[in-house]
Amino acid sequence: MKYFTLLFFAFFATAHLVIAQDFDEALQLYEEGNFEEAAQIFSELNDDRAVLFTGKSYFGMQNYARANEYLKHVAENSTEANYRQEAAYTIALSHFRMKHYAQSLDQLHDLITGDERGRIRVDSQRFYRQILRYLSAEERFQVLNQTRNTDVAGDVVRSSWDYVSHNEYNALKNAFLNRITDSERYESLREELTREPRVESMQRNYPTPPEGMVYNIGVILPASEERSADMMVPRNLFYGITIAAEEFNSQHSDKKIFLKFKNSHRHADSTANAFRDLVLNGHVDAVIGPLFSEPARSMAELSEKYQVPMFAPLANSDQINLGYNYTYQMNPTFEVHGKRMARHAVQTLGLDTLAVISQKDALGTASARSFRHEAERLGAFISYYIEEDFASFGYDLSDFTKVFTRDPEEISEHNYMRTDGIYAPFTGQAANTLINLLMTDLEVLRSNMVIMGSEEWENTNLSSWQRQNFEVYYTQAFGTEADTSVVNFVRQDFETRFGIEPDQFGKIGYDVGTYLFNQISEAGNPAYLGEVIRASDRYQGLELSIDMNQNRINQSLHIRPLTDPARQRINR
Repeated sequence: MKYFTLLFFAFFATAHLVIAQDFDEALQLYEEGNFEEAAQIFSELNDDRAVLFTGKSYFGMQNYARANEYLKHVAENSTEANYRQEAAYTIALSHFRMKHYAQSLDQLHDLITGDERGRIRVDSQRFYRQILRYLSAEERFQVLNQTRNTDVAGDVVRSSWDYVSHNEYNALKNAFLNRITDSERYESLREELTREPRVESMQRNYPTPPEGMVYNIGVILPASEERSADMMVPRNLFYGITIAAEEFNSQHSDKKIFLKFKNSHRHADSTANAFRDLVLNGHVDAVIGPLFSEPARSMAELSEKYQVPMFAPLANSDQINLGYNYTYQMNPTFEVHGKRMARHAVQTLGLDTLAVISQKDALGTASARSFRHEAERLGAFISYYIEEDFASFGYDLSDFTKVFTRDPEEISEHNYMRTDGIYAPFTGQAANTLINLLMTDLEVLRSNMVIMGSEEWENTNLSSWQRQNFEVYYTQAFGTEADTSVVNFVRQDFETRFGIEPDQFGKIGYDVGTYLFNQISEAGNPAYLGEVIRASDRYQGLELSIDMNQNRINQSLHIRPLTDPARQRINR
C-alpha cells in the first residue's frame, strides 16, 4: 500500500511539473506576442490561471468575442480574487476595443466600487476617466441609452462639458435626468448639472485617447500569390502603407496603428464582403482601398451605412463621392483637374477669354465642364466650348480649330472671337492622336494661345518648334516635391523591410497611410476624423500632396509647364 501511495505522489508531482513547464512555455510565447500558439497551450491546461491567459491570448489576437468567453468564466467562477479582477478588467478592455462603451464603463465601475483593492482597481479608475474624456457626443448618448448604471450615466454627462457644445450638453443632461424617478434626487442633480451658456470656441477640443489606444485600419486591395506585373501596384501600395504604420508606431508609445488586410480580388462583391467583415468583425476605425473606381462605388455605400471612413488611394471617378460623407478620394477627380486649371488660367496667367475642346463622353468631359464652370465663376468668358465625338469625323479637328486663326481677314469675314487660351483635357486611347492633331492645327494657324491640358499631355511628343514657341501647361496629381532627407529615409526603410526601392505606388501608399494616421491621431477619437480632415493643413508627401480644403476629394494638384515659354513664365 505504501508503494502505491508513493507512486501516486510521484506521478502527481511529475504531472504538476509538466503543467508548470507548459504554462511557462505558453507564457513566454504570450509575452513575445505569439498569441495563437500561446492560446493553444493555455487552453489545454485546466486551471484558472491558464483559462485567464487563454482569454488574454485571444484578446491579443483581437478575437474579443472568444476572449470574453474564457474571461467571463474566470471572472465568475475563480476562487482567486486577483484572477477574477484581471479577467473582469480585460473584459472591460475588450468591450472598449469593440466600441461597446457602455459595457466597458459598467464593468470598470463595478471594479472601482467593489470590495477588492489593489492594482486593478487603480487601473480601472484611470481607464474609466480616460474613456469618459474620449467619448464623442453621439457615443455619450449611446452610453446613456445602454448603461445599466445610473452613476455611470451621470459621469458621462459631467465629463462631457469640455468636449461637446452647450446645446449637446443640455440634451445629454435632459436625457440623463429623464432616468431619475426620485423627485428629490432629480432636483439635486438638475441643480448640480445646470451650466450657464458659454461662448462656443471655433476650435474644438479633441479628446486624448486612453493609454495604449490601438487604431485598427483596414486595407482592401487585390492580391495574388502570382508575381504578375499587374499585382505590383497593390503590393507596393500596401508596402508603403506598412512602412507608414511602422513609422507611426515607432514614434508613439501611447497609441498604435494595427493594419488588417483583406483581398478585394478586384471584384465589387468581394470588396463589399471584405469591407463588411472588417467593420463587423475587425472593428476597424477606417479603411484604405479599394484600388479601382468600380468597387470603390459599392464600398462607398457601405462606408456611409456603417459610418466608417474609407480612403481611396487611386480611384478618381467623379461618381464615387456623390452624396457620401465618409468617402475620401486621395487622387483628385477629373472635375478637380478642370477646376484647378481654370484657376491657373484666370488667376495666375490672367487670361479672360478661353476656349474648351473635349472628346464627347470621355473621362475628360468632366474636366472640360468643370473648367468652363469655374472659369465663368471667376469672371472669364468662354468664347468656344467644343464637345464632340471626334472619332465620327475621322479625328479631323480642322473644322473646329479654324476659329483660332490669327489671319485678320478670316477673323473679320467669319466674326471669329479672340481667344487667349484653350483647355484640351483629352483622355483615353485617342488622347495622343488628338493632342498631336490639335498642336498641328494651331501651328498651321499661327496661333499664339496658351494651351492647357490633362495629365496625358505629359507624355506627348511635341516637335522642337512647338516646345520652343507654344506655352503649354498640364495638371498632374502625383509628383515628387518632398524633402530629400525624408525621401532617403523612407527609401532605406523600404529596402531594409522589403528588399526593393519604393516606386511611385509605394510612395503613394506611404503618403496615404501617413496622412490618415496623422489625422486620426490628431482627432484622438475616430468619430472626429471627418472634422479634423476638413480643417487640416496641406500635407506634402513623397509623391502626393493632399489638401481637402473642406472637401472629401483631394483638391491639391500640380500645374506643370510642358514647354520653354511656360517654364519661363513660371520662373519669373
